[in-house]
Amino acid sequence: MTAPEIQEEELHAFVDGQLPKGRCTAVLAYLGQHPQEIARLAAYAAQKEAIRRQLDAIDLSGDDATTAALQRAVAHRLQGRRYHQWLRRVAAMVALLLVGWWANSAHERYLVDRLPGVVIEAAQAHQIFGKDVDRPVELTAAAEADLEAWFSSRLGELVEIPSLSALGLRLVGGRLLAGDDGPVAQLIYEGQDSYRLTLGLSSEITDTGPEIEVVTFEGLRAGYWQEGDLTYALVGPKSDRELIAIATRLGAEEPEPWL
Repeated sequence: MTAPEIQEEELHAFVDGQLPKGRCTAVLAYLGQHPQEIARLAAYAAQKEAIRRQLDAIDLSGDDATTAALQRAVAHRLQGRRYHQWLRRVAAMVALLLVGWWANSAHERYLVDRLPGVVIEAAQAHQIFGKDVDRPVELTAAAEADLEAWFSSRLGELVEIPSLSALGLRLVGGRLLAGDDGPVAQLIYEGQDSYRLTLGLSSEITDTGPEIEVVTFEGLRAGYWQEGDLTYALVGPKSDRELIAIATRLGAEEPEPWL
């Protein structure tokens, strides 16, 4: 895959933890193919860390109220626990990239940090139940009305079971999973060639938007997005284009192309 073009401001925003979620993966892909940029970014992250350490020794009780207020604002930004953790993660990622671990450790560690819980749980459940021949679901497609009522009551949101028959996918049924951030509903669909695709639904609060984002997690392709108060995670052995086509059929927006 050709790495996308990345602007200088995006590299700085990445280190600062201010880059929009949808561009972070693009930045990591770019860094994976530009080792000279990795070294420069590592130096920048180290500089930010040095500034943070120096702020520990600064006396913020100056006579100039404006200067003191500005110093406190900078100190609060760089010394905040969340920012410090983010900066340490950036340093760890660029270190792994420098020793050539881009394709596995750095990417997987980054994904675990940023993916909504429903995506991780949907992928793990797909590995378990997507291949189960004897009992892949708790309720079959014949009990679709019961599935909708069950999922709606547990998720606290109205759930309608989507039909994908126009795409050659029949509903096998569904089950309820116990996620870390609340229940996750799982639906299993099967194609004519016996491959299975699963759809996870959760009412957990995330910053996911309506535009689908496609990722690789533990060897599986997954696409996720939010519609209303529900977050969706589509998992299956399909290409990005096929996943996006199915997701848009379910109500997701297509991703914006890289410029």
